[in-house]
Amino acid sequence: IQPGGSIRDEDSIKAADEHNMAMVFTGVRHFRH
Repeated sequence: IQPGGSIRDEDSIKAADEHNMAMVFTGVRHFRH
């Protein structure tokens, strides 16, 4: 599960596909400093 919206989302999708893993994009980001 990941929020999506990153400039490297395509890399994450490719890695999940290569390892035959499911990935779910929530569309909700939670980022705090």
